Amino acid sequence: MAITLEAANLVRQKTRLYTRDPYVAGVLKTFFHNHSTNKGNADLQLVYVDDTDLTGTDGVIVADAACVLHLAFIRKRGTATDSYFKLYDNASVDTTTTDARVVIPLLEANEDNIVVFPDGIDMAAGIVATSHTQALGSSDSTAGDSGDGFVILGASGTD
Repeated sequence: MAITLEAANLVRQKTRLYTRDPYVAGVLKTFFHNHSTNKGNADLQLVYVDDTDLTGTDGVIVADAACVLHLAFIRKRGTATDSYFKLYDNASVDTTTTDARVVIPLLEANEDNIVVFPDGIDMAAGIVATSHTQALGSSDSTAGDSGDGFVILGASGTD
């Protein structure tokens, strides 16, 4: 999916609807304040990801064009089976291990995880999101063992 930006304030409002966890809300508030202050409140894109997409073959394409990754939020589903949410700098597959840029361990049932990159991470090819059974492996997680969440992207060159 190509990058489709919208006003950062709309993205902020949508993230509020997704989680009521006070810690996550605090991190999001800090991110958006920093983005407004230091990035001129540049347009962003919010992309939702879910367990069904993440555990499928080759994960799910979040962006098929160059972009900047600013934030990833993922909530582990109700199982304690270990899985690892990963974001790859790739526009189509999750099998090139050298393309892995972000790995978030999902080890506890119903646990929230959020990672923020205030200056962003350049993703030259795009982003594929997936869930694997090992931090360094490429075996797909079983459906139900991953999580649901979202990523926030910016236009290429805005980091």
